[in-house]
Amino acid sequence: MDLEKYAGQVRQGSGGGALEKLARSGQGEKLLKKVDGEKLAAAAKAGDMQTLGQMINAILSTPEGQSFAREVKKAVGQDGR
Repeated sequence: MDLEKYAGQVRQGSGGGALEKLARSGQGEKLLKKVDGEKLAAAAKAGDMQTLGQMINAILSTPEGQSFAREVKKAVGQDGR
């Protein structure tokens, strides 16, 4: 999977602006501080889906992460179910 290409498609989609705004929000910035950026980049570049999944699950296991995920679903036009 080409993550950069996918990210570009998401940014260009109807919810792209909303997603970028959400990522730059206080909530997004707070969650970003909990992520090891170098580890995330290395796993994404290598296509290491296991490590990426573990990192995502660690964030989504927190109340803040769950709340953020709901906001992302709204931003991309899903109903949160």
